[in-house]
Amino acid sequence: MPNAEPAWSPLLEVEAVRIPRGLFRLLLCATAVLVPAVSAHAQTQFGGIIGATFSTLRGIDGLDTRTGLIGGLSLVSGGALGLQTGLLFTSKGAKGSTSNADGVQLDYVEVPLALRLSLGQGSNINPHVYAGPYFGFKIDCKVEGFSGDCDDIPGVSTKSVDIGGVVGGGLDFSFGPLVLITGLRYGFGISTVADFEFGSVRESAKNGSFAIYTGLAIKLGG
Repeated sequence: MPNAEPAWSPLLEVEAVRIPRGLFRLLLCATAVLVPAVSAHAQTQFGGIIGATFSTLRGIDGLDTRTGLIGGLSLVSGGALGLQTGLLFTSKGAKGSTSNADGVQLDYVEVPLALRLSLGQGSNINPHVYAGPYFGFKIDCKVEGFSGDCDDIPGVSTKSVDIGGVVGGGLDFSFGPLVLITGLRYGFGISTVADFEFGSVRESAKNGSFAIYTGLAIKLGG
């Protein structure tokens, strides 16, 4: 957590790259309009993924990238243009990069709702890209060096919901009805997930998280 004289951190550079809210609204509207059109397609791919996250808290000084876990269920529906969603556990937050900054771990159950463009439909190797909003629901929060919940610490307040956007891509390898999933993605929060207040220092944080993952799925229908 921040002190009165925060040190330089890689997050300072990350914070300079701001994601416009207009982009999130565009992703949300496009998804809402096109989901009914693509959901009617018969081809469905259902499975699970697991991987690693590399997360930051945008807007907080004196913190560094934290490595965590992503995993859960994945569902893809549609043809060349489809819907990619799922139910995922994602571990986010940041770790302290100085002796005066404590790391924060934020764990969520996350539901992405992304439009997916498959570039190798019908082939055994299927490159794809996707983008859309996500909705995260906090299930745990920890601060390094403290026991109990984050919100039990004076000056720390976390939010129960994380809303943002996700963009990503990957390669699917088909072996008959089975599909080997590989991919990477970046999730950018647009909602504040934590507020810190210590004396005259007041800072608010938003999530930013890269992830790399693999998994296995089975084709249904189509």
